[in-house]
Amino acid sequence: MKKNRPPHEGSEIIIVSGMSGSGKSSVLNTLEDMGYFAIDNLPGNLFLPLLDSQKKQKASSSMKRLAIAMDAREEGFLRNFQEYIEALQTRRIPFKLIFLDARDGVILRRFSETRRRHPLAPSGRVSLGIQKERLLLNPLRAVATHHIDTSSLNVHQLRERTLQLLKGDRRLKDLSVTLISFGYRYGLPLESDLVFDVRFLPNPHFIKDLRPFSGLNKKVSRFVLCQKETKAFLPLLKKLFTLLLKQYVREGKTYLTIAFGCTGGKHRSVAISERFASDLKVLGYPVKIMHRDVKRED
Repeated sequence: MKKNRPPHEGSEIIIVSGMSGSGKSSVLNTLEDMGYFAIDNLPGNLFLPLLDSQKKQKASSSMKRLAIAMDAREEGFLRNFQEYIEALQTRRIPFKLIFLDARDGVILRRFSETRRRHPLAPSGRVSLGIQKERLLLNPLRAVATHHIDTSSLNVHQLRERTLQLLKGDRRLKDLSVTLISFGYRYGLPLESDLVFDVRFLPNPHFIKDLRPFSGLNKKVSRFVLCQKETKAFLPLLKKLFTLLLKQYVREGKTYLTIAFGCTGGKHRSVAISERFASDLKVLGYPVKIMHRDVKRED
């Protein structure tokens, strides 16, 4: 008895198709922001070789998660798309086919506003190109896993709709957070998105028994975290980021770097970063911590 072939670990493909002028480029850009390797208008004869190439990639490779935009101009894809779907299923590669559409009048207006020619009516009427394209894409529309009507959506709303559509996939909705502790005397971390100055907290440096140790030490950490200023600060910080992180995810942000600074980067900023990392993990966000200056000599 044959064993089931295991799915390609970490692999996923999202195919974006639909009517010209419906917003395929906007959706592809959103997927790229989510961490997908985006390919626009891949020639149909390269689809199967691309799958074979993806199979050889390491799990950490950016090629493991692909977003491919295809449209009616690629006749090879339309002619053979059923073969491509079967190839994905045979290889057990998870995939989604997102089909974008809009009312004819809306598409006409969009082409008029951009003054672009319809790809299927380069020297004729846009309305005729729309009719021809609908006929060509009907089989593809019928097998799509997701449909988005963009008639009443602007670019920002389409981005949000795409995020909402895919948010059930944990890998897509995760926002990776990096926490950096640092000392102001050595300069700000240039990669920081947000910086918090925790020099207002009582400093263990002035406690003789604590000075030699860092904020990773239990006694130092306890000293910092038990201060009344810290007890007032941490709940506010958690409340702030409970709100902010949800909004960042909604906007498609995938990486966030938060820095906490004290004078030397050894005591207060380290203890606060460690504690805040625990709070973020409870909220469900993957967190990395870097203590930039903790090993520097005083």
